[in-house]
Amino acid sequence: MPLQFFDASLVGPTSKRELDEMREMVRADSPSFEFDPAYLQVVEEFNGGRPSTRYFHTRNGQLAPPIERFLHYTAGHDLEDHQLGFLNANVFWSALENRLGTLLPFAVLANNDALCFDCGSGESPVVLWSNERSVEDEPSYEHVADSFDDFCAALSSVAAE
Repeated sequence: MPLQFFDASLVGPTSKRELDEMREMVRADSPSFEFDPAYLQVVEEFNGGRPSTRYFHTRNGQLAPPIERFLHYTAGHDLEDHQLGFLNANVFWSALENRLGTLLPFAVLANNDALCFDCGSGESPVVLWSNERSVEDEPSYEHVADSFDDFCAALSSVAAE
């Protein structure tokens, strides 16, 4: 099922400056980092949205908590709902940077875990980062999909065990 979003949940236009800032922050640790083109297309079209296709399974077959919202790339002064400020990708990453290692978060789950790209691997697979189990300089995560496209293809709009 393709990735789908609730229309009213979209944050607003994507800021090229916000994307460029994130790219440069990640490149400090992973010099060859580039955003996955499929991910950039989703950001352009559905920036910060709440997906209706929000359920997925981990590699061991366990149903993960649902995706609450994708992080956005909208400048704070352009937000209509300023409560979404923490869900700006740059703000979110900066707040947790010392617990993420080479992970770049792109979505928040219902239990405050995050979906991330593993930028240190060279291929940017999708991983599930554990908020509770991660400590400074020791992120705890598990592999979910080899690519963003593979991850999106596995999403569902129903929570099936």
